[in-house]
Amino acid sequence: MRIAVAGGGIAGLTAAIALAARGYSISLFERAAKFEEIGAGIQLSPNAMAVLERLGVTPALEGHLVEPEALIVRSARSGAAIARLPLGRSARERYGAPYCTLHRADLQNALLATARKNPAIGFHMRADVRDVRPTEKSVLFTAGGLGRKADMLVAADGVHSHVRTGYFGYPGAKPLGRNAWRAVVPAASLAGLAPRDVTQLWIGPGAHVVHYPVRNGESINVVAITGGDAPSPPKERFGRAVRRLIEAVPGWVPWPLLHVDDARPWTGGRVALIGDAAHAMAPSAAQGGAQAIEDAWVLAAALSDEDSTPEAALLAFEAARRPRVARIVLESRRNLNTYEMSGVSALVRDIILRGLPASLFMTRLDWLFGWRPE
Repeated sequence: MRIAVAGGGIAGLTAAIALAARGYSISLFERAAKFEEIGAGIQLSPNAMAVLERLGVTPALEGHLVEPEALIVRSARSGAAIARLPLGRSARERYGAPYCTLHRADLQNALLATARKNPAIGFHMRADVRDVRPTEKSVLFTAGGLGRKADMLVAADGVHSHVRTGYFGYPGAKPLGRNAWRAVVPAASLAGLAPRDVTQLWIGPGAHVVHYPVRNGESINVVAITGGDAPSPPKERFGRAVRRLIEAVPGWVPWPLLHVDDARPWTGGRVALIGDAAHAMAPSAAQGGAQAIEDAWVLAAALSDEDSTPEAALLAFEAARRPRVARIVLESRRNLNTYEMSGVSALVRDIILRGLPASLFMTRLDWLFGWRPE
């Protein structure tokens, strides 16, 4: 079977690798002229790292990953520690795979290097997939100004997916009502403000900040999320410790947060949406990239059922993925609201978090981190 993949990001490259490993011939179409170093940091929980290990990607990530020892939750106003979630060895022993932080560009480069080793994967640059049209046993489309044909199309073309709005006729992405200000800063310039061995989450009324080490601890990824569209995070929402951190960052990249209606069907005929094209979500569960990686694995597994037609296999993929993704989308929205509580609600939240044993904290995440590729 000849499968076309639209998009060369995390979802598209992982899908190409997973599908080629099952024996399919893959043509990957990327709208950019070349693969470039873009984006900022990403957190990959054990559920995602387990897939990358199975696909043989992790050797290409050596020297780029960090395994934070813990996630520390702090008050964005007072700076006081509220909760600590053990990661590092605890996560690896509990889930059989690590919890890692890294730069998105390093992940993309590792996926690209792995994909290029497989001769079954072909790359087409400056080739934006559009005008998708089904036939009885194939999919027609244009890419790079040329007419194309494949037995199946996997749309991994991101939150602004042309396949989602064109072929499926769905609305475009919508604002979440929050902006993210992102920066990757040399760790040495944030000494005393951002540790190299932990992830820290600062929560406060209407705003939160997260930072964690990337690039083997040599850099720190910093993200501030709140309302507004100023060129830098509004410092007045934070206490002294976070204000010092914000002031130490030399430059910020504003990034409006978007989401799509994940309740709409992700498959139609021989076309499937995966990753952000299907279910772009709030970043407050740190699962956007992880769920794209899971999508790729489950899609390839569903297509390997020799007794199923391609159309039925895509429906099986969606049926397998939808309950889990819906739960994570809901969890990410709940987290966003929980992080930004104020007044009495925030006091109650902090009391509960302070009284929650680390073992129970981990147990509450087992459903998320404990997922395994089958």
